[in-house]
Amino acid sequence: MRIKYLLTISVMASLLVGCNDKEKVTDVPTNAPADQSTAQQASDNVTDQVAYNFVEFSLDVDYSATESYEVEYEDKRSGIEAKLEDDRNNIRLQGDEAYTKLDPLFKQLNFDSTTPNDEVIDQVIKVFNIEDNYQSIEVEVEFVDGNEKEFKRIK
Repeated sequence: MRIKYLLTISVMASLLVGCNDKEKVTDVPTNAPADQSTAQQASDNVTDQVAYNFVEFSLDVDYSATESYEVEYEDKRSGIEAKLEDDRNNIRLQGDEAYTKLDPLFKQLNFDSTTPNDEVIDQVIKVFNIEDNYQSIEVEVEFVDGNEKEFKRIK
């Protein structure tokens, strides 16, 4: 009886975890990044198969303790996930809606893992139209070549 109870609980828990697909993009344009099985393949085929020079992008802009602007993007094996939260404009987008809003912005970003910190932050401020009264900006990126970088600016 106990084993049956424990088995039921574990199955229910795994189902609940698997159902959180709100951020999953289902309407992916034909020019969207293609799934890459290894970083080497990604770097070999960058111009043919990837819309951006990164597979993960995270942006966190803090204006105050209660106001922030956050972007999350991941191109995983299981698909693309996207999220945009803007406290100042009361915007909460996930999945297709977030991807539609972020795609034209991502296409304007042209930095890579060798670009200096200040240049990356300046580019992000311009592309995402970040207001000048921010307290801090943090950008975390995993590039198609497998390099991961973190860029920060604190006022």
